[in-house]
Amino acid sequence: MSRQALISPSCAFAALLLATAGTSQAADLPSRKAAPLAPPVLSACSESEGIPTDAFGFTTGSDVADKGSFGPSLTYGGAYGTRTGSSKSHGLQLQGSYGLLPCLEVGPYLLGGYSRSSLAGISTDERSFGAGIETKYKILGRDLHGIGLTAVIDPSFNRIDPDGAGRFTTYNTGLRLFADKTLMPGKLYAALNLSHDMTWTGPEPYGRSSTFTVGGSLAWQVLDGVYLSGEVRHQRAYNTLGFSKEAGYATFAGPGIFWQATKQFAISAAYNVQVAGKAKGQPGDLDLTNFSQHLVKVKAAYSF
Repeated sequence: MSRQALISPSCAFAALLLATAGTSQAADLPSRKAAPLAPPVLSACSESEGIPTDAFGFTTGSDVADKGSFGPSLTYGGAYGTRTGSSKSHGLQLQGSYGLLPCLEVGPYLLGGYSRSSLAGISTDERSFGAGIETKYKILGRDLHGIGLTAVIDPSFNRIDPDGAGRFTTYNTGLRLFADKTLMPGKLYAALNLSHDMTWTGPEPYGRSSTFTVGGSLAWQVLDGVYLSGEVRHQRAYNTLGFSKEAGYATFAGPGIFWQATKQFAISAAYNVQVAGKAKGQPGDLDLTNFSQHLVKVKAAYSF
């Protein structure tokens, strides 16, 4: 007789009840679903797509350094061209930028400059050195608000030593707003800058002057990490710290290029030429009294 024939009907019925009860208890257990992930916390300084701040030429983007990150940079600035005679100016700026807090970047820097002017066969040289600290705070982020916006305060001083004259010191405070926007992700970006620089020139009694600048730029990423830009900037000079006693104005335009050579190292260059302007009380269509005719900037930056 087979083993299956030895199982009694009562035993089979009991086994069926036990199986049914086990199935019912299993069905009554709550299902174990994974807890939903919390959405990422977004802030003004967390962007899904970063835009290099130096991709716009003389105009600057709104992004700031991440908290705890550090990056040195070296910038050369050249200015050429005046109304009478000749004038050449060269300057270097060595800066270290550090992400102190979320959305807050501080950038102390050292300045050094040399200029040479010539008029009627007489040449004069001038040397300068100084220091400053640029503090940037990002107010709005592109992911959250569609536009990036950063406020900047930039105090500095310069000790100037001209040939044939006594040394003197200038103090400058720059108040700026940097804005940018993504027009085509991965391709086209726009930036707008507003800046007002107030300058005190010694020795006492200090002379007071200021320069207001508005600039706009478009940057196109032609290759991965390579940007070409075109910008227009308008500047107005005043013989006060505010907007009275205008001394002249000038409009500049020119191209720029940015190359992210490696993940840490980038180099950029820009050129501006004065295309329109007027100095108060001076003839001609350009302001070559308060501004130069040609401007050049070359910057090398490294990030850790």
